[in-house]
Amino acid sequence: MGGNHVKSSISCYGIIKAVLRVKRERDVLILSKGHAAPALYAALFEEGRIGKEELEKAGMPESRLQAHPERGIPEVVVSSGSLGQGLSIANGIALAARIDGIDRKVFVIMGDGELDEGQVWEAAATTSSHRLSNVIAIVDRNGTQLSGNTEVVKQKEPISARWASFGWIPVEGNGSPEVHLRKAVELSEKMDRPVVFIMRS
Repeated sequence: MGGNHVKSSISCYGIIKAVLRVKRERDVLILSKGHAAPALYAALFEEGRIGKEELEKAGMPESRLQAHPERGIPEVVVSSGSLGQGLSIANGIALAARIDGIDRKVFVIMGDGELDEGQVWEAAATTSSHRLSNVIAIVDRNGTQLSGNTEVVKQKEPISARWASFGWIPVEGNGSPEVHLRKAVELSEKMDRPVVFIMRS
């Protein structure tokens, strides 16, 4: 696959693997930073969900594995890649689950550069206002975005305080994403507020 966002995929790979280990079958994963699709495909290959031959053809015209994930691929419930939209979609799925009485968590992986989008913060306010504790946001805090260093392009820090000001419970971590993600899940089950896991790398 030529033209991939390599660093973004590398920093996101461990997060995706952690979500796949933590989530239940009825839970949902949304890769809002859809340009990290190669990391998703690699994780699905390791899980035995896609084959080696299909992985080797990723990016080819006849392949379903393109530069952004599309519906029909395992774990992909919505095509993504237009940055800023994933959290809004997660809110909709979480609200529908509440109305239908379904115990379902929605994990949404975002890039830190994606936080430049105003829609993210409108969605964050909506999550908090509806007390959607079944939404768990994950920010891949790798410090870079397409235009360069995130703090040069548009200041993100203090990132935890910003999320907290919108009514979220922030959890920060580095190293093993799974350990911190499980902590975030535990908090979401105890508190009547959404949780954001900020994974620093």
